[in-house]
Amino acid sequence: MFIEIFFLMHLALIPVFLKEFNLTLVEASLIVTVPTSLGLLTNVSSGFLVDRIGPKPILVCGMMLQAIGGFVVASSWDIMSLLSGASCIGIASSFYHNSGLSIISKDLKKYELSKGMGFHSAMGSVGTTMGLLTLPIMLTYYNWRLAYIIWTIPILFWAFNLMRIRLRSINLPERTKVRSARSILSKDFVSFLIAMGFRQSGAIIIVTFITTYMVLLRDLSEVTSSLIFAIGPPMGIFSSLISGYLGYSLGNKKVLILVMVGAMFSVAFMHFAPTTLLLVLIFLCFMFFNQAVWAPLASITATLTPSNRRGLGYSLSMSSQQAIIAVSPLLAAKLIEDSSLLIMFPLSVALIFISIVIFILPSWNRYSSVIEIMNK
Repeated sequence: MFIEIFFLMHLALIPVFLKEFNLTLVEASLIVTVPTSLGLLTNVSSGFLVDRIGPKPILVCGMMLQAIGGFVVASSWDIMSLLSGASCIGIASSFYHNSGLSIISKDLKKYELSKGMGFHSAMGSVGTTMGLLTLPIMLTYYNWRLAYIIWTIPILFWAFNLMRIRLRSINLPERTKVRSARSILSKDFVSFLIAMGFRQSGAIIIVTFITTYMVLLRDLSEVTSSLIFAIGPPMGIFSSLISGYLGYSLGNKKVLILVMVGAMFSVAFMHFAPTTLLLVLIFLCFMFFNQAVWAPLASITATLTPSNRRGLGYSLSMSSQQAIIAVSPLLAAKLIEDSSLLIMFPLSVALIFISIVIFILPSWNRYSSVIEIMNK
């Protein structure tokens, strides 16, 4: 919950940053790409560290970086200081997910994974919602910087709390000969990573520029667009729990395909909404489906990787998506500046569609059978 509080706040604030720091759209996109790139560089190394020294030190380090990042963003005075704080937050996220997901995947039985990951994703959505809901209040009555200060205090407290508590015992992994990243990159796992990369690329374009679209083309205020953006993550609380339980009964592959199709159609109809109310409803549908992917995604990653290399497995899964996140907003911003902001919708639809096609290729039949057996 705490690690996700700052996750989307700087995206919701892009229209504010454009005005306050006098940025171009390409410069503003660096707020997404630079922290993601740095998180990508530390991702694999943190995965190795989780497997070597255990998850607790990495958890503590991630929470401390999260608090530091919040302080730096709150006190930023130019684009460089803003990027420094956001980069700490990006690195903290990679530290947490490799260690936290490794703990959960090892501690739960195979048939509990889907539901457990669904609850984990739901708590992340709670944290994101808590962070975003403070923005409209601060933008209206105080200053956006105070939103970061407010949440930095409990995050820092939790970081110190992690130092003194004992983590629940983790099932010892079986002994295998797996030694390197290459040895866990099976054909199915690589295909899965490619498919999820395209999906993430299509989704991040909408998440990054939707508030800008609302302000520039729908004539909404920064406060209103921030408030609309803030009510999106609560959809993840419900969708994560639902997808987790559906993955348990129907299979994670089927659920993942269904939610990707739902996200694709939501994006396709978003721009054609004639009223603001209908636009909000379609945006909420998109957020519902977009956040429903994390439970089946985390469960499939655990199934396709050896338990004693789970930290590395999750770091590779995150790294492939972070690489896409680091590039996609920058390329999309360039396309938007050369054409129109409206291009973000067909571009997103095309990328998600490619992901669906890759995911349902015949080469996945063997993988799907294995997943169904493990679910049973």
